Amino acid sequence: MAKTKLNRTAKLAFYNARERKDDNKRLAETTGLSVRFINYVKNGERKVNDTLADAMYTLARRRVKNSAVSAS
Repeated sequence: MAKTKLNRTAKLAFYNARERKDDNKRLAETTGLSVRFINYVKNGERKVNDTLADAMYTLARRRVKNSAVSAS
């Protein structure tokens, strides 16, 4: 079975489940976008572009979900 890529919305959901403090600043430095734009994307006011979606996924891919951290 072939692997399928996550779409931009799925990457945003993946990131939101694993978000940490100061991630917006790190994403802004990585992508060259403003922190304000990243906040707009997370609040659903702007669409996720591919660059930001990839950076979000890369930043959070090895993290545990926030719900799993608070449960233990």
